Amino acid sequence: MSSPLPILILAGSDQQPGPVGPGLTADAMLSGFKGALPLPSGRCLAAELIERLRQSDLFADPVLIGPRSVYEGLVDCEIVDVTGTLDRTFSRVLELLDERYAPDQPVAISTCDILPTVDELREIVETGYTPHADSHFWWQIVTAEPPALGASSWKPRYGLRTDHGSPLLTVYPGHLVIIRPVALRLELVNRLLVAAYRYRNRPLKKRFFPMLRDGLQLLIGRDFRNLARGQLPILTVAIPWHIGRAYLGIRRGTLTLPAFERHLARTVVHRRFRAGRPFAITLTQAMSFAKDIDTVAELQELTEREGNRRA
Repeated sequence: MSSPLPILILAGSDQQPGPVGPGLTADAMLSGFKGALPLPSGRCLAAELIERLRQSDLFADPVLIGPRSVYEGLVDCEIVDVTGTLDRTFSRVLELLDERYAPDQPVAISTCDILPTVDELREIVETGYTPHADSHFWWQIVTAEPPALGASSWKPRYGLRTDHGSPLLTVYPGHLVIIRPVALRLELVNRLLVAAYRYRNRPLKKRFFPMLRDGLQLLIGRDFRNLARGQLPILTVAIPWHIGRAYLGIRRGTLTLPAFERHLARTVVHRRFRAGRPFAITLTQAMSFAKDIDTVAELQELTEREGNRRA
């Protein structure tokens, strides 16, 4: 990688506990600003992540997007102040991408509540992202069986095949992406991310239609604008078709990694940027990228692991 990647850390909060995960109770779920939770290092979770990003020597100095009133004094990086709903946090990300970075410049985005090691960060970037650095949207998916995730074993999991006829893998979504803003339908990405977060922790069949509904509101409005410009209003049909195909493939256990990438590319990547492999997904066994901290038990497990690491 020729130069350090800019990286934005999402550290806002809706101030409400997330949807209760399967087999859990409401009092098991954390609420509030998870990035501000203290760790045995004496740093908060977000500050520890920032320190590891710096130690990896792969990223430019991180920029945290969240309320200054919460994080000032806890982190020693730039804070882009935003308070309110998750939708507002994501919207501020879009504004920042437009204001600060070249449109074709790759920018990394991470949540504040994961804590990979420095070695895991180097491995995922050097062996996962770098071979696909020409892609416009890069993402990682973690392959693991539920017991291996410990306190995070309750998280929604999916089935994915590397190709037709290969074994069905159990996978979990990771929480680090690298994007080139100019190539993406960023408004749609924003709407889908907000919907995905709003309905997180629910089984896929209970999330798909609410997420599709939220995305359709944007697509219909965009198609009306396209029609006024003399363009065919195809987004309202084409994008739900690709999302639906991916959904059915996951439900049936037939979805392959290349097909998943194609469906996602046709959903979020502008047509003129679809040559090559515009949406690239890396499979990894680095479970920390999937273990975002949602529950009291997950925080306790992380605290114990960090305490043992420092002992």
